[in-house]
Amino acid sequence: MSTPSSDTYIYSQEWEQERGRLEGLSAGFDEVTIRHLTAAGVPTGGRCLEVGAGAGSIARWLATAVGPTGRVVATDLDVRFLEADSVIEVRQHDVTTDPLEEGAYDVVHARAVLEHIPDRARIVAKLATALRPGGALVLEDTVFGGPETAAWQAVTVPASVAPAQARTLAAVATAFRAIGADPEFGLQLSTTLRAAGLVDVEADLTYRVVRGGSPESAFSKLTMHQIGPRLIEIGLLSPEDYTEALAIVDDPDAQWLSIGLAGATGRAPGKR
Repeated sequence: MSTPSSDTYIYSQEWEQERGRLEGLSAGFDEVTIRHLTAAGVPTGGRCLEVGAGAGSIARWLATAVGPTGRVVATDLDVRFLEADSVIEVRQHDVTTDPLEEGAYDVVHARAVLEHIPDRARIVAKLATALRPGGALVLEDTVFGGPETAAWQAVTVPASVAPAQARTLAAVATAFRAIGADPEFGLQLSTTLRAAGLVDVEADLTYRVVRGGSPESAFSKLTMHQIGPRLIEIGLLSPEDYTEALAIVDDPDAQWLSIGLAGATGRAPGKR
C-alpha cells in the first residue's frame, strides 16, 4: 500500500508498527481483493504486476495463482516487507516517475495507491499501457469521509461512541484532502478506467463490520496511533474524540463500519 514519496502520503513508511497496520488492512480486505482478481482471471503461467505491494499478501496469492511457470513483479517504494522467491520479483519502484514495461502483463493490480497520487488519471493510463491485449487492470481504493459517514452512526457499538468515531473519520478525511489526497477517489475508478481506453469495466463497493480485537481492527487501531496525535496537534481532532474512538478498538463487544473499498476492473482491447 505504500505510495510515491510525495507530500500527498499522510502515513509514515518508517513508523515501527507500519507492517502491523498494513497487515490489518490485509486482514480486512484481502478476501475482497482476491475475489476481484479471481473474477478478472489470473492465468496459470501468467505475468502479473502488483503496484504498492505493502506487506506482500496479495503478491504471494498471485504467485500461487500463476504457479511455478508464472511471474509476479511486486513493486513498492518501501520493500522492507516483501520477499522474493522463484516466482516473485521484488522491485523498488515509484509508479509516478519510474518506467513500466509496455504490453508486458496479464494482470496489473493496485490497492489503496491511487488515492494518494495527485495525477491519478495519468497513472491509470500508464498502468493500462503495461497490459497485454485482453489483460486486466484491477484497481482498488478506499472510500471514506463523505455521506457514507452517516452509516457509521447506525453500525457503531456502543452507540455512545458513534459521534466520536464519525468526527475522527471526518478529521482523517480532511487531512487527506488538505494535502491533495482524495479519500473518495475510489468512487471514480470505473470512469477513470474507461477514460484510459479500457473495456468491459465492472466495479463494486464493499464495507465490512469490524469487531473490536479482531485482526482487521488493527488497521483502525494502528492508523489512529500513527496519525491521531498529528491530527490533534493541527487542530483537526480533539483529544477527547481521539481517546473515545480508540478506547473500543480492543473490545470484542464493540463494532464499527470499516472504510469502504471500491474495486474496478477493466480490460485492454484485444484477446489474450
